[in-house]
Amino acid sequence: MRLSNVHFGYEPATPVVRGVTAELRAGQVCALIGPNAAGKSTLIELMLGQLRPTSGAVTLNGKPVGELKPHERAQRLAYVPQRAMKDVSFTVAEVVSLGRYAQPREDAVIDEALAMCDLLPLRGRVFGELSMGQQQRVAVARAVAQVWSKGDLAGKFMLLDEPVNAMDLKHVDHSMQLLGDLASRGLGVLAVLHDLNLASVYADTVWLMAEGQLRAAGRRAEVLQAEVLEPVYGVTLRSPAESGGRRLFFVEPARKVVG
Repeated sequence: MRLSNVHFGYEPATPVVRGVTAELRAGQVCALIGPNAAGKSTLIELMLGQLRPTSGAVTLNGKPVGELKPHERAQRLAYVPQRAMKDVSFTVAEVVSLGRYAQPREDAVIDEALAMCDLLPLRGRVFGELSMGQQQRVAVARAVAQVWSKGDLAGKFMLLDEPVNAMDLKHVDHSMQLLGDLASRGLGVLAVLHDLNLASVYADTVWLMAEGQLRAAGRRAEVLQAEVLEPVYGVTLRSPAESGGRRLFFVEPARKVVG
């Protein structure tokens, strides 16, 4: 999936995305990081074809994503939003089955997606009665059901906007491991993350965004460097620890902001 010099603004005089050129590769987990209001969610909407670039192009398997018919996009491109549906009276299994809109129903696939996301015990629960973290897991399962086709994920992509923010530690790890497993089967994954340590532990590549631009993009070890991150985040970072050779970051406490 390619972005070629993509520009976009909700108002002509106020650009939100500026000159983004990047490639989301199959078989990799890419972390999209950056401060609030950097343009990350807007970039994902452009990649989904929900917004059209003011200039530049977003292509999926060589075709402009905005020109694909809805069912064609749904067969190749899954999305997990920041916030799941509200006030939904469907069961967990029914919500996950919605991911099969453009695919054969295949109840076995729905069961597989539920199992992958540790949701089988909740399959009959009403979605709207679940905790926020559980709802996020259901949203991930729905996206898995959308792209799953007997394990063949070639040419398919999943975009996730802050997918694990409300999850407990066990399911953060479980969900991020799942994304890596899906990528190993050929899926291209882009996940917006605010936790730099999650990006360091689970991502293959990193896009760093600020003020609508990609300030850095490349392999995890190249982008996740204090000298690259500090000017963007406006904090002092320390990395006194590693996990499996991957650098972990801690924010140096700031001086008093009151008094």
